[in-house]
Amino acid sequence: MKKILFLFLILIFQNIAFSQNIVVEQVRLELSSRKEAKILIPKSEIKDINVLAKTISLDYPKGEFWLGYVNEKQYKNFLKLSLKHSLYTESYTKALTMATNLSQMSSWDRYPTYLVYDSLMRRFATTYPEICKLDTIGFSVDNRLILALKISSNPHSDIDKPKFFYTSSMHGDEITGYVLMLRLADWLLSNYGIDQRATNIINNTQVFINPLANPDGTYAYGNNSVSYATRYNANAVDLNRNFPSVPNGGHSDGENWQKETLAFMAYADSNEFSISANLHGGAEVLNYPFDTYTSNSQSHADANWFVSVCQQFIDSISPLAPSTFFRDVTHSGYTNGGDWYVVDGSRQDYQTYFKHSREITFEVSSDKSLSTTQLNNYWNYLKGGLISYIETCQKGLQGYVRDSLTNEPVRAKIFINSHDAFNSEVYSKASTGYYYRPIQSGIYSITYSADSYYPKTIYNVNIASNSMNNQDVILAKIQDNLRKTEDNKFLINIYPNPAKDLLRVSLPENSNIFSYSIFNMLGIEIMKGRINDMNTDISIKDLNKGVYMIILGGKSIKFIKE
Repeated sequence: MKKILFLFLILIFQNIAFSQNIVVEQVRLELSSRKEAKILIPKSEIKDINVLAKTISLDYPKGEFWLGYVNEKQYKNFLKLSLKHSLYTESYTKALTMATNLSQMSSWDRYPTYLVYDSLMRRFATTYPEICKLDTIGFSVDNRLILALKISSNPHSDIDKPKFFYTSSMHGDEITGYVLMLRLADWLLSNYGIDQRATNIINNTQVFINPLANPDGTYAYGNNSVSYATRYNANAVDLNRNFPSVPNGGHSDGENWQKETLAFMAYADSNEFSISANLHGGAEVLNYPFDTYTSNSQSHADANWFVSVCQQFIDSISPLAPSTFFRDVTHSGYTNGGDWYVVDGSRQDYQTYFKHSREITFEVSSDKSLSTTQLNNYWNYLKGGLISYIETCQKGLQGYVRDSLTNEPVRAKIFINSHDAFNSEVYSKASTGYYYRPIQSGIYSITYSADSYYPKTIYNVNIASNSMNNQDVILAKIQDNLRKTEDNKFLINIYPNPAKDLLRVSLPENSNIFSYSIFNMLGIEIMKGRINDMNTDISIKDLNKGVYMIILGGKSIKFIKE
């Protein structure tokens, strides 16, 4: 009896192994033809969702399974996890009707061919030249254009207004946002001077809209169809895992930075966006930073601001939307990225951490490639939220930082004391000194600092809710504290530097310097005392290790406490 049972178990295990071998061959066949494959992994198989998310491009739950994408390298590593899985294939019975000319886009119930998309973007710029400019972000691997519209009251100049950026479909098969962004651009442009909200946005914000971030993925099987679009780019790389990882900036996905990734990084460098969003599909939820961390391990300093703007977006969804709309991930309709699942190398974290911006990922439809019969419905559901998110640029703190003597602009760091952390501070523009800081209402202490300038802290700055608050600052330049006399001796010297317990101040005769003050790098005075003679020893043993500034007779010298 035991021998029969043993043989029976062997047959079962052999059958399971044989079945999985068939699945492996199916997935590899799919990879050979499309460069990517979708797989379903039973939730019961997954012991650590974050390990899985670092191995493949995890997408979203589908019933009792998780859906994931793999390229050849990812699949090889996935097989080492020994998880049961199956190949996922979709039937394309839904309508993905294409617009083959511009007139067919007028009802917004079709996806454009690539050439119609290109023509539509150009038409926006030529029809509204006073408020719209067509910009080229870069080119894809297959040399398709990556385009953006710049919409503002003066689109041909970099004016001192907050910069806002919408970008969609960096996963090429998630195309609901593609049409939503085209329609949003049309709404803004055609309603300028007619609709008060559209007019206020354009007059007070520089809006950038990139409807299609991954054209090679969307048009993977030719410029005339979005059927069989792929998530990955033409090199089978997931662009939303390909940005420098937080905090060390490395290649967390093991891939070279792609042509598209480099283009977006350069575009962020040249524009310094304050607030942005990238649109995806496959779920209905707003995903705020960080993707790399759970909220318990590393939350953003402005987490309350992110939650507030997410709530405003959800509240702006049309009451005509189904009761289940934006409820398939969380009941609130929003989540911290890492609390959903942890991923490295996302665009959201790159923009937020490395570029000091505020970016949210919008998952706008559970169906990645929404049927064209539903496109108008989804615009009506989401229009209010998409507009309200841009309007957040009309709230917060703005102003100029300038030199106290010359009134020239200063590139300065704007740091909210006892609040900012982990790269959440913002910076003023080098060209004009203008800055904008989105932040939740409240009373704050703010330090403005720049190289070669004395830092300045302004206390009790009251930032009112739902309004733009203005705070201009002038900074005094630090004079050269180590000027030499004609006999090549320093007027003022401090040593040793770095110092451990004692810092000696050496002054020239008749210096008329009788006191000193020591500031930390936030501009807060932490020590002061008397200068009794030409050589004075100051005890600094109670200071924490770090960089400090000593002020002597209006002159400033940095020193390091070991």
